[in-house]
Amino acid sequence: MSESVDRMTAEGALEPQPLSSLAIVKAMLRECWDDPANDLFPKDRRMRVLAERGVDGMSCENVRFLVNELVKRFASGGVYLEVGMFRGCSILSAALFNEATRCIGIDNFSEFDDKGTNKEILKENLAKFGTPSNIEYYNMDYREAIAHIFASEPQLRVDVYYYDGEHTYEAQLAGLEIMLPHLSERCVILVDDINWDYVERANQDFLKAHREFASAFKTKSRGCGTDDWWNGVEVIVRRV
Repeated sequence: MSESVDRMTAEGALEPQPLSSLAIVKAMLRECWDDPANDLFPKDRRMRVLAERGVDGMSCENVRFLVNELVKRFASGGVYLEVGMFRGCSILSAALFNEATRCIGIDNFSEFDDKGTNKEILKENLAKFGTPSNIEYYNMDYREAIAHIFASEPQLRVDVYYYDGEHTYEAQLAGLEIMLPHLSERCVILVDDINWDYVERANQDFLKAHREFASAFKTKSRGCGTDDWWNGVEVIVRRV
């Protein structure tokens, strides 16, 4: 990451020092939105391309841009992993314009798929962008997929982790805890649907149990599925 501040050395010279992850996120928010909590879209409209090509999903332009920009700043040349792909909107949000990032998606397509068509729609949506070569995905329970991935690549570390799986309190907390051994030092965790009390409580309890992490941005939307922040989001970073 290029963001840095200057620190005075003992000899009186200025020495660049990297910004903390918390500071990077807060600076990003100021740079990319006039009013992050209330704006309906970011200043940079590059993620409109998803809607323009008919990729739908349970998110809005703000969330899609947030994913894209976090990957750009924290996982360039690194790894993004998400639980809960649905129809591919979020993993495309991570992969587009971030060709050097390895983007891993996990979904067993057990929810929101009454017609059993989401897996095919996912493939169609990826094909609208040439099926990006930096995307890979696993059609299995996320716990099995994570065990498989890190058994095969024990040194792999995730720079941006997006949990959008089952949102009971217990599942939410477990979805955060399971990735702890596999996160990079300067990792970012993104969680959506924090309008729901049990999601918010799980995040709070995770932060209480792991003081090395902090909430860098948290905002609730005006309703479920609205254009400000869809159903609320929270960005969690390690205190480094």
